[in-house]
Amino acid sequence: MTTPVVRLALADITATLCTRFDITALLEKIAATAQDAYGARGVVIGLLDDGGALRAAVTTPVARVAVDETLLTDGPILASAREIAVATVADTSADTRWSTFAAAANAAGVGAVRAFPITSLGVGLGSLAVHAAEPWDTDRPGDVGSTLAHLAALALTVGGDDDRRGRPAAAIRGVLAVAARLAEATGALAELFGEDVDAARARLSRLSRARGMTDTVYADAVVELMDRAPERLASSALLDER
Repeated sequence: MTTPVVRLALADITATLCTRFDITALLEKIAATAQDAYGARGVVIGLLDDGGALRAAVTTPVARVAVDETLLTDGPILASAREIAVATVADTSADTRWSTFAAAANAAGVGAVRAFPITSLGVGLGSLAVHAAEPWDTDRPGDVGSTLAHLAALALTVGGDDDRRGRPAAAIRGVLAVAARLAEATGALAELFGEDVDAARARLSRLSRARGMTDTVYADAVVELMDRAPERLASSALLDER
């Protein structure tokens, strides 16, 4: 749980909140820290859009390959976001509250799901959900998940604005828009290089770092080129390995 590596990650996330930061990149760090802390199969951060629908904004690599999108945005994950409470399927082979979700999760090799609400000033913003391989037990305390969910809320709300109630909605719209662009750019790289989604996402990160860009800025450049002149993407310097 709170191993030295996890404690360092928590300190790094907290320090980042005191700087100018890329919200999506920080949420990805929060999700990765949750996965490491719980030894999870995957972690998803879902955010409520303007219409109240929960959308998967950030997922760790394992969660990204889930074939059933409902495993990322339904059952306890949606309930946690809307009810602003921790929601748990402790054993996917025996749950009765979300039986359809639990059955799908069990078929996908997930033993338990615990979702922590992301909230600010009493308003639900989304949830951070941990997909564990084994049923949930007392060896997995909830303090790390709750702390990371609180840090996610801070990432969505901090800034120079006095109106913190209005800021999360704008931040969520921005994060979801970034998620869509990252997915589009990742899909383009996957098709171009004949890679799976995980490998293409890793390639995108590698190419962005080589150019001193964030993944978001690099994805914007790829998507912009695709929209303007898709036939030039394959030969573009954007894809050169430096």
